[in-house]
Amino acid sequence: MKNKKQNFLDFTVDVKAAVPVYEQVKRAIKFAILSDHLKEGDKLMSLRELSMKLQINPNTIIKVYSQLENDGYIYSRPGAGYFVKLDKEKVKTGKYRLLDEETFEYVSKVSELGFSMADIIAAIKKRMTTATHKES
Repeated sequence: MKNKKQNFLDFTVDVKAAVPVYEQVKRAIKFAILSDHLKEGDKLMSLRELSMKLQINPNTIIKVYSQLENDGYIYSRPGAGYFVKLDKEKVKTGKYRLLDEETFEYVSKVSELGFSMADIIAAIKKRMTTATHKES
């Protein structure tokens, strides 16, 4: 069985998606940090390793790591690689920002399908119950 740290890398990129590849990779790593799959000080895959795993240009990974470093989620040590940097306030803010972004996207889509607020709330409650039982 894989541990949590390995599982976060089980994502793939969709080159045909509307979301740019670098943004897909950045979101996946950021999610792994915010969801505690990656912990303070955990070493990230090297630029070359991650680009080979995802079959994308190494320059894309350089861009992702650079942006995550500028955003304060990771730091680099010359010759050693990139590591997770946790700032509790940044994590808290990041989680709420992600909640807001995902909620907006979800609500926008299901509203277009004609669902009411009551329908949406009922669906969320049902899924929260299911998700909570899976974690137990």
